[in-house]
Amino acid sequence: MKVAIYLSILICFLKLPTLVFANQKVEVQHNQAQQLVKSGQILSLDVTLAGMQTICHGKLIDAHLYQLDGSWLYVVQIRPLAGEIVELTLNARNGQLAKPAKMPSSCITETM
Repeated sequence: MKVAIYLSILICFLKLPTLVFANQKVEVQHNQAQQLVKSGQILSLDVTLAGMQTICHGKLIDAHLYQLDGSWLYVVQIRPLAGEIVELTLNARNGQLAKPAKMPSSCITETM
């Protein structure tokens, strides 16, 4: 009986790091991102940025690909033509805006 209790406690401690870090944001390296694009799991950064320019036209400052809770996200920093740097989180599978829920007022859509 004591052995079973000790084994149960040991298993709980071994699983603890997984439970604690399960919702942590994990950045993906370039070669991993290329494989995700090739397999069709995510859009390329170029495709995502082209679509993003229609909702927030400006200069790209920085971009990173993360996995958070099973979702692929691009976090991009844009300097809009009229304003401060804006950080946007985009769904890497479809390029749609994930955060913020409302587009910042400093974002200006590109006129066609």
